Amino acid sequence: MTETISRSDRGKKNMRVTLMGAGTNLVLFFTKLAGGIFGHSDALVADAVHSLSDLLSDLGLILAMHFSSQPPDQEHPYGHERFETLAALGTGTLLALNGTGIGYEAVQRLVIGHYGMPAVWTLYIAAFAIFAKETLYQITIRVARKTRSAALRANAWDHRTDAISSVIVLIGIGGSLLGAPYLDSVVALIVALMVLRIGLVTAWEALQELADRGLDDVVLAQIREVILGCEGVRDLHLLKTRKLGHQALAEVHLQVTNPLLSVSEGHQIAERVRMSLLQAVDDLVDATIHIDSENDEEGGAMLPPRSEIDEKVESGLLARNLPLPQQMTLHYLKDGVVICLRYPFPPAASLESLQAQERQIQEALRGKVSGLQRVDVAWQTSATEKE
Repeated sequence: MTETISRSDRGKKNMRVTLMGAGTNLVLFFTKLAGGIFGHSDALVADAVHSLSDLLSDLGLILAMHFSSQPPDQEHPYGHERFETLAALGTGTLLALNGTGIGYEAVQRLVIGHYGMPAVWTLYIAAFAIFAKETLYQITIRVARKTRSAALRANAWDHRTDAISSVIVLIGIGGSLLGAPYLDSVVALIVALMVLRIGLVTAWEALQELADRGLDDVVLAQIREVILGCEGVRDLHLLKTRKLGHQALAEVHLQVTNPLLSVSEGHQIAERVRMSLLQAVDDLVDATIHIDSENDEEGGAMLPPRSEIDEKVESGLLARNLPLPQQMTLHYLKDGVVICLRYPFPPAASLESLQAQERQIQEALRGKVSGLQRVDVAWQTSATEKE
């Protein structure tokens, strides 16, 4: 199970590593751009644009993390984690646009046949970029795994992509210096395609989350296993989940083993299931549990409310000069309603007289209540408070 981390600590860790990345990308952008212009390397200029997009996405991510670290409020009762999702969408879109632009320029140079000869010292800039971006990836991905931040994970892979693109740039510059000047533009095109791919994947994942995509099948199977392992649960249905930034929410209907259990016992089962899920499933921050006496996945008949049943029971019993119950419990089932009436045990009553009165009560209520399945009569030795 992933280590629990507070909202405040999570925000600080994410912000610290993002600021580190932004500072590094700022340095790399100016270094690559200057090296590409003065060193005559189109591939290095393309890599500089990649670093610029990284810098802009870092700035957007910093703003998103500032908002997402805020606690839930009246306007955002589920928290602000989706600001990170919006940041990931913005990062992916920006990367895709930049990749398209870089690729277009590279293709034009290849078609025209206009190649430059990069300077030898541009190799050192590419090597420095490789080291810096791979180091950033290792640091960022560790924090992203600890804080479970999708936006930070996307940013980490962006660092790795930039490192790989710098490796390709290094190869392209080296190839150009060895007598193949077109390699610099070919490498620029390869880098552009890499940037385009990572941008499209990042944006698509963010869009899926904004569209309330559920958790994967492995996590759903884990949720089912946890629920069915809880005492009092017979089955489950209508399980729904959704992602909310680094968090996840779940909603499920539980069919209990005893359809006639009390409201308080049903609540206890629901709480036991909810706490078990939060302890066992990473990222899950809340679960809404519905308790069903039976499987209601296909729906059921709309049965009359208590007020209407009260009126029917009272009128039916008084019409036959039968006593009113001290307590009435209703059990709403899929096929109808079960009425349980409790009466005080009459002194010196015989079994035959009690059975006769039960039959009279049941006969008096037959056909009176819509959807009535049966009437149970219980005799008790001490009075209880009427519901």
